[in-house]
Amino acid sequence: MSSSRRFALAAGPLLVLGYCVINSTKSVFEGALVQDLSPEFIAFNSFLVAQAFYFLTLRDKRELRDVIRRCLPDVVMLNLSTAVCWIAVLYAFTVFEPALANSMIIGLGPAVTIALGFKLRPGTKALPLELVAAGGMIAAMVYLLVTAYQGESAIGEVPTGQLVFGIVMCVLTTISLSGVTYYTKRLGDAGMSVRQMMASRFVVLVVATFVLLVVRDSFGPYSPGNVGAILAISLVGVIISLYLLQQGIVRSEPITVSLLFGTNLAITYVVQYVDPRLHQSQDTLYGVLAISLAMCLGTWARWRVGRRGAEKPGQDVPARAEANM
Repeated sequence: MSSSRRFALAAGPLLVLGYCVINSTKSVFEGALVQDLSPEFIAFNSFLVAQAFYFLTLRDKRELRDVIRRCLPDVVMLNLSTAVCWIAVLYAFTVFEPALANSMIIGLGPAVTIALGFKLRPGTKALPLELVAAGGMIAAMVYLLVTAYQGESAIGEVPTGQLVFGIVMCVLTTISLSGVTYYTKRLGDAGMSVRQMMASRFVVLVVATFVLLVVRDSFGPYSPGNVGAILAISLVGVIISLYLLQQGIVRSEPITVSLLFGTNLAITYVVQYVDPRLHQSQDTLYGVLAISLAMCLGTWARWRVGRRGAEKPGQDVPARAEANM
């Protein structure tokens, strides 16, 4: 296999990993920030800046309009998935420590991705080892949920009502994140560029968070510290990191992206040492390691099939995998 082909196979996962490094750090930062500011205030301001940036820097607005009209249902679904994903995850951080919240979200992710794949991408089947990895991640997620219920997480004891609320937010985040992955892939296959997706992706999120701000009267002060935090989230955590993610998704299979999200966990667990309100939980570490190992197993399985397809392009399964990259 040529070096250019090996680079092409690795480019997608590497871009997703770049996103994961930034996102895991941002998760800890947001987990501390939502203790003082409402999730909708953070999301509205951060994504308003990001939406304006991507729209204003896109040169051909007429081409954007044409591609939106041609792919309108998938553009709308990408907007809705994005809105639910970001609002829900910020609310999850009000209940769980970042590493625990991300573990629950990612632990359920591959199973949801596989289930959605039967409907959204019927031509691509999950591999046996990917199914095993998804099952292992769910088992680790259940373990983490039990430890949180018993008060063994880094935050300590969580009231039952808050625990249920946090679980619901994590499940909503997982489902919507899988939707983001699939609809990004579908739009890429339909010829929509990454910059066009980003220029039209956050409209529903901005409107929804503004409505929440008005209804809940949860506006925060635009102090220098808050403005600086919002700009940091918007520029680094949204504009740069999501561009890397979008580029990675269009170059990878959705199940590979879902499994690679597992790298968020180890990084988040380490970075949250800087948050003084958290004490490190050994049970959370066990769950993080279990999910990360399952993620590695599933990613290796997909990589092996992709490499076999590059070496023997005449075989049916690899050829199908390559066609969806």
